[in-house]
Amino acid sequence: MSEGCRKVVCRFHSRKNWNTITWIVFILLLLVRKEFIRVITSYGKIPNERGDSATSHFSAMTTQAFLLFICGSGLINLVSGQDVSGFGKTAKLSDTRIPHSLDVPIFIPPAPPVEKKIPPMRVDAAVTVPTKSARALTILRAEASKLPDLPPPAVSTPSVARELTLEEIERQKVRRRHQLNLGATIYDHRVSVIRWQHPDTQESYEAICGFDVGLLAGVGGLVHKDESYTLMLMLSLVDTTAIRRWPARGLPDFSSVVANSIIVVKGNPLDPVGITPVGVVGDVIASEKSRLIPYQAARREHQRAAAEWQKAHPVVPRDETFWFKPHRGSRYLADPKPEAAKR
Repeated sequence: MSEGCRKVVCRFHSRKNWNTITWIVFILLLLVRKEFIRVITSYGKIPNERGDSATSHFSAMTTQAFLLFICGSGLINLVSGQDVSGFGKTAKLSDTRIPHSLDVPIFIPPAPPVEKKIPPMRVDAAVTVPTKSARALTILRAEASKLPDLPPPAVSTPSVARELTLEEIERQKVRRRHQLNLGATIYDHRVSVIRWQHPDTQESYEAICGFDVGLLAGVGGLVHKDESYTLMLMLSLVDTTAIRRWPARGLPDFSSVVANSIIVVKGNPLDPVGITPVGVVGDVIASEKSRLIPYQAARREHQRAAAEWQKAHPVVPRDETFWFKPHRGSRYLADPKPEAAKR
């Protein structure tokens, strides 16, 4: 990657460690509290208006202050998405998930094709055309149809263009922003080069990500911060160990890419709408990785079983026969317009 390439590293799934800050400030306040008590004690007990000593009064006030501080710190930790039960534990976002089941059914061989049977009918003409797959295609023209006449075609009225209302424009914008169309090249299931377009301006974006976006293959629906998204993902897999016999100059170096990082190399990285697609898939993978890994393993097993069955049961070329029955007004009838003779 050239030095002049603009890079912005966006680390998702990581916030400030409020737990560590909380305990450091708590210890400092505890030390300051003891120092104040020592200073007041050295000057003697100073009675207040109620007759209590200043030392005991100050101790009660500081104790209340510490309790409020701890409660407030816990509230900050809760709001910031951190697990307050320990240090450095990030709470799992319940509003970022895959809403549907990830169960993959066991492969069941398909039923054999139904043999086509030609009904009894009078055949007026037939033509057979050979195909490249060693099959013969036969078309039969049978007797005239006895079905009711076809209704006349509806008269098409030209549509009148109109301006969209503000509500319709907003609805279209929301729909565009919640449709994620991504293309990706995945290297060794570790680094993903993801490409997409800005939903409003169509500006091209590209990002180098330290995760395998292929874990979302086959997943069509996502939920991120309680908002539903649809995903269309086209990807290609690259195994760098299998192509080392080729010139290495054509293979990018991703050794410095950090896990779970996102490096925007094309597009405006400061546009929150523009970088939303890659942020959504990154958050969902981090939140649902424990479900996605066995899901992809089950999909590979299903695909392997299907490929083995198809290899053992190749499609046998067979001839095809189609037939049609001319309707009133057809040029294939001897009298296509019988009502004309009556006039």
